[in-house]
Amino acid sequence: MRLETLQRAMIDAIDMGPDHVPDAAFAGGRQRVLRGLAVHANTISHARLVALEETFPRTRTLIGEQAFNRLSRAFVETAAAKSRPLSLIGSGFGAFLNDQRETSTDAIALAAFEWAWLESYHAAERDALALSDFADADEQALLNTIVALHPAARIAPIEAAAALENEVPGLAEADADAGAEAILLTRPQADVLIAPASTAMVRQFALLGAPQPFCNLLGSVDEQAGAQGLQASIAMLKAGALVLPR
Repeated sequence: MRLETLQRAMIDAIDMGPDHVPDAAFAGGRQRVLRGLAVHANTISHARLVALEETFPRTRTLIGEQAFNRLSRAFVETAAAKSRPLSLIGSGFGAFLNDQRETSTDAIALAAFEWAWLESYHAAERDALALSDFADADEQALLNTIVALHPAARIAPIEAAAALENEVPGLAEADADAGAEAILLTRPQADVLIAPASTAMVRQFALLGAPQPFCNLLGSVDEQAGAQGLQASIAMLKAGALVLPR
């Protein structure tokens, strides 16, 4: 039996049961094979649970050890979790929590934040744009400059702010006057930075699913909002959320 065929059969056996192991795959009888598979499956299951604990430490603290362990064990048995490598296993955990009626909105938001933080931390490095890069640009040149999101830029739910108050003082009170609607995560240099994001910033972030000239960003806010479009773009620049597209 070819090695890749055997590897595929082993993965299927761990995920879907021992009936997926070909009879001729191992010597020593089926009972020994089943015992070996059970040990291996337990090892993989344990690794998945540890990966979740390390990915969502704040969520684990918020909902409690017992509840987190129970929810994690249910999650790692889902087809989605089994199909992902350990480094990506947490990408569906927030959505899974959202489907569990017992999970609070704050916990769901915090899980989304923690996954966004990890994605930001591991994103590709790029030199972020800064206000100083436009010091000599005239108005027309600035409006026509095409920008894109930094690879590490992420948006997370504002409901996670309360649980982050000890790490980011003031975030939980993120100015009602500033209209904070979400949390912006960026990594212009070595560290992940966290800041409140206004409604206008969230709109601009969504628009930047594809590179855009600054004039499109400024026009993304209703005319009644006055200077909010400009303020949002300046805030995005100061946070290190924008780059020049390649």
